[in-house]
Amino acid sequence: MKFGLIGYPILHSLSPQLWAEAFPGLEHTYDLIQEQDFSKAFERFLAEYDAVNVTMPFKELAYFASRPADEDVRAIKAVNILKKRDGEVLGYNSDYLAVRSLISDAVKNPAAARVMIIGAGGAARAAAVAACSLGCKVAMANRSHENCLSFVRHTTYNRQPLDIEVFELQDAAPAVNDSDVLIYAIPSPVPQTEGWNLCGKAVIEANYLDACLCEKTAVEKGMYISGKEWLRRQAEFGYKLFF
Repeated sequence: MKFGLIGYPILHSLSPQLWAEAFPGLEHTYDLIQEQDFSKAFERFLAEYDAVNVTMPFKELAYFASRPADEDVRAIKAVNILKKRDGEVLGYNSDYLAVRSLISDAVKNPAAARVMIIGAGGAARAAAVAACSLGCKVAMANRSHENCLSFVRHTTYNRQPLDIEVFELQDAAPAVNDSDVLIYAIPSPVPQTEGWNLCGKAVIEANYLDACLCEKTAVEKGMYISGKEWLRRQAEFGYKLFF
């Protein structure tokens, strides 16, 4: 069987290393399929591979190129696993499963937790749906306020509207400071982080290549969960879906 990762750029990816650690000596291959054009990457998947992981900037395109495997994927509208089964391509989201697991590990009672999410891309939407599924009180902010509003207004989960409060990023500090869990799911720092108080909260960061909040969290004595741990957790769930 052949597996891989599609995205651009991905030559820095730790996914092949995680695969080798998870399956030492396994004959199945795991390749980096780096293409700037999603259609070319998707064609290579169809021609050569049994299942692939999907990363930036293709998670939303992968959603529309596949059949959502479950209600969670339909709500997130982003896919990070494509898998062939019975003549069709199914789309899954193991980011959702990873974040559910990370939140559950970080707080004693997820249903009573206040979760603030920064971002509105595929990873942020997966985190939002995961937090809502646990019964958390959820808020979001993003550099593009309209993208964030659009996601919340046009998304249902279990046939109900998402119960998420949306903030302008420049006005998000009070909600960040009041949260128990902060999920930072954009790939670069924003100046607004200087006004955030991370003391005593769990900070989960999606980006492992250029971490933004690691040092600030340490200084302010919060709990930091790195993008590498997010990657490892979603890979563990993803491998189960592969097979």
